[in-house]
Formats: sequence, C-alpha cells, structure tokens
Amino acid sequence: MAEQALSKDIIGKKLDKFEFTVERGKIKEFCQAIGETSPIYFDLEAAKKAGYEDIPSPPTFPTVITFWGYPKIWQDMADIGIDLSRILHLKEEYTYHRVLYPGDVWAQSEISDVKTGKMDMVSFKTTIYSKKDNQPILSGEMAIVIRPQDK
Repeated sequence: MAEQALSKDIIGKKLDKFEFTVERGKIKEFCQAIGETSPIYFDLEAAKKAGYEDIPSPPTFPTVITFWGYPKIWQDMADIGIDLSRILHLKEEYTYHRVLYPGDVWAQSEISDVKTGKMDMVSFKTTIYSKKDNQPILSGEMAIVIRPQDK
C-alpha cells in the first residue's frame, strides 16, 4: 500500500474539541512521576501560602491533558499520513495566560506547521480554555519528526 504524503495543505486543520477534568490527584501523580517535590503541588495550604488559589499544575502538565484527554490524536495523526511507528517527539512549548488549576477545561488542537524533506515535521498547537469562563489558560505547541523509512 502506498504511503500518504504529508502536505502543507493540512496547516490550519482543526482537530476535535475535547474536555478534561484537571484533578489534584492527577497533578500529584504527575509530580511524583517527574520527581517534583515542591509542597505547592501536594498540599493545598502550602499552595495558598505561596499565593495560589488552589494547587497549581506544574509547567509541563498540559501534555497530560492532550494525551489523556484526547487519545484520538493518534488516529488523527494516522489519518493525515503520519506513520506512528516512525515518530519522534521534537519539542513542547507552552505560553501561559494564567495558572492552570484543578477544574474542568476544554481544548482544541490544530496543525500549525508542516515541513517536508528528508525528515518530515508536523507541529500541533493546542489551546486550553477554562469551562468556567471560556477564556484561554494556555497554548502549547508540540512538534514531532517523522523518521525516514528504512531502505
């Protein structure tokens, strides 16, 4: 079967909206997994004493939202011609508009860039919004590289 070629025509393609509940327990589990020990992520009183209104999420927690909250991303990648067996994570960048706290959020990703060549690269921009006020909390940009096929 012929492999589908990636095209810059998919830039701007929006993926499905999805919802996610940020839970204090998930923040704690994430912090344990990455070795984070600051009490602000484990103890509500410590977080409030440090000036937070609740337990904040650590800076890289939004990746959890995308992959736990939108597992369909793998099928979406395959549908646009990405061979999942050849992907490598290249980068992840976040722009915060405010602190991400426990609560309900919704998000939507879109394809923000495609580069083709010896190795293809696809970037996805995901914006996460509060369900309380529909205002953005942060935007994240993830880029993947697709390794060339072995010959």
